[in-house]
Amino acid sequence: MKAIGILLAIALTSGFLVVSAVNLPGVPVDFDLDDHILSAIADDIAERLAREYITFLKTGVETAEFLKLTNQLAKSHSEKDIFTRNMPDLEPRDSFFACVACRSVTRVLIRTIREEDGELHGENSSVLMKEFAMDVCRRLNLQTEEVCEGLIDSNLPSVEYIMRNSESDSQSFCSLFMEFNFCNTGTNQDYNWTLTIDNTGEASAGPKSDTPTFQDSDIRICQFSDIHHDPYYTPGSLATCAEPMCCQRNKETTEGTSDAAGYWGDYRDCDLPWHAFESALDNAVANSKCDFIYQTGDIVDHMVWATSVEKNTMVLTKVSERLNAAFGDVPVYPCIGNHEPHPLNLFSPEGVPDEISTKWLYEHLYNDWSKWLPAETKETILKGGYYTVVPRKGFRIIALNSNDCYTDNFWLYHSGTDKIPQLQWFHDTLLEAEKNGEYVHVLTNIPSGDGTCWSVWAREFNRCVSRFRSTISGIFTGHSHKDELFVYYSEDEGHPTAVAWNGGAVTTYSNKNPNYREYAVNPETYTVTNHWTWIYNLTAANLKPDEQPEWFLEYEFIKEFTEDMSPAGISKLLDEFAENPELMRKYWRYRVTSADPQVNGGCDRSCLAGSLCRAAVTINSERERCEELREKLFASLDNEESTSSSGSTEATTPSPSTPGGNDDNDGGGSSTLGLLSVSSLLAIVLSIRLAL
Repeated sequence: MKAIGILLAIALTSGFLVVSAVNLPGVPVDFDLDDHILSAIADDIAERLAREYITFLKTGVETAEFLKLTNQLAKSHSEKDIFTRNMPDLEPRDSFFACVACRSVTRVLIRTIREEDGELHGENSSVLMKEFAMDVCRRLNLQTEEVCEGLIDSNLPSVEYIMRNSESDSQSFCSLFMEFNFCNTGTNQDYNWTLTIDNTGEASAGPKSDTPTFQDSDIRICQFSDIHHDPYYTPGSLATCAEPMCCQRNKETTEGTSDAAGYWGDYRDCDLPWHAFESALDNAVANSKCDFIYQTGDIVDHMVWATSVEKNTMVLTKVSERLNAAFGDVPVYPCIGNHEPHPLNLFSPEGVPDEISTKWLYEHLYNDWSKWLPAETKETILKGGYYTVVPRKGFRIIALNSNDCYTDNFWLYHSGTDKIPQLQWFHDTLLEAEKNGEYVHVLTNIPSGDGTCWSVWAREFNRCVSRFRSTISGIFTGHSHKDELFVYYSEDEGHPTAVAWNGGAVTTYSNKNPNYREYAVNPETYTVTNHWTWIYNLTAANLKPDEQPEWFLEYEFIKEFTEDMSPAGISKLLDEFAENPELMRKYWRYRVTSADPQVNGGCDRSCLAGSLCRAAVTINSERERCEELREKLFASLDNEESTSSSGSTEATTPSPSTPGGNDDNDGGGSSTLGLLSVSSLLAIVLSIRLAL
């Protein structure tokens, strides 16, 4: 095996392994993120680690193999990314580490909990389970002691229940958790269901292109998404901490340095101070017209290891009351984000014990929301955090709890079929709206094409959108913290059927300026005819902490891009982005809210292609439109480089986009495995294998 390692090292440094594989058993060279060979290697390492850990739990003996293996894994991953980035957006080395860790830890838990002679099977198992989890955290250098203990304490009761009351194995669990890369090898029919879709509607006759043009008399809707208020934000505190979120501590040693948090927020891993949220509301009241307010989830901060029922409910109510105070009689229509519950991300099904149930959150949200919503919404809010309401005759709003699709929601692994009821209700509500001649706005936190949205749920959601293309006049999302859009296409013909509008985020987390959106909506069809994005520049605002930040109109959509806001018009715009790199760069700049770190870092060809792909993908396992646009964009960029007088960048052959990835990494890096990534990942694999 050592000879194989030496041979590979020579081949890698010589550049011999760029395009073809060498016939060396068990060692991949030519692969992408979903390659089964790489999965097999990860599985081999995971099984070795699981066996070693079980031996350690039984005997207390740390074998030499155990110590070598855990030491190599501890050195193989980045410092914070596995906690601050979504799974599909991780670097290859972090993806490999996450897959190995997921499979091995899950195997240890399953074997020791479910087997009668397992160390975690009987009474007092929770204490031993926490000791095991903390040991994993320390040995693999996952995070600080505080972060690990907080996450383990809050998640352990739910995880233990799921492990004891489901039949998921490590393959199916990790295949869902990391659905869109090489770690996904599981097949489970309980996780591949289809909705019953009514087929009596009119067949799609072509692209949806009937959106009226903007008029000054259009209805105005203001969207505040991903507020993420941090009640502990402290100006002058440390903004460069080791934890997943900063700007709370060490003011006494940091204030006045470059590591200090700004007064009006910070570009680094920090959430929103209260006075910045109030400033956003004050500006909207003064400068925007809001007939309705959409709040598309994620009010609670990113201090994910220190959530609690008390803290979360306090923040939720405080924000709700402030929205009501700012806008008075203007109705607010909210939906749930993944940060609302305690523990973070966990939305339980009905029928589980009260101590691990999410019903406390639904009850609290109904109490907060009841000042805006009618009493008939109570049943479905208490059932699962979703509702429908008719603000005006002919106009319906459906607010979904998209955490049914969220792969960080561990309750997804309890059962694949208990996520059907809400989507079936969604379909049935749309069918009723169609019969009543109503137009519908859909509110949801997580976009269906997000890398953390389960593809089966996304597929069935897309089927509903396609079937009710004439009824749905707008989809409004959040979660990504990007000012962006997504085009939906019909299942068979590929016709554009709908557009989802993502409102960015009021928070600054991470590397963004605070923003909110204002939409113009036709009063008859309720289609979006224009929108405006308001921001303030964080760098400029923090230079004047004693003054209100200068909010300004960053851009008006129809003046910068197109007056045709129909699905067909926006789909055509995507082609224009691909054909005109400068136009695409403008879209990218607005997508990242013109934030200084983003603009200064720039967006290379892979970043541009990723941002464009993201707009064309609403089911991550279906990327044909993405690939078409990527190919066209790369051709345009090659032509631009060949005709540029200063073009020093060589044309490159585009590689396929990565399913599930959000396709851009905020800094212009490649989202696919280039030679450097392959070399780095192979070095990690070999170092672990050769250590055994």
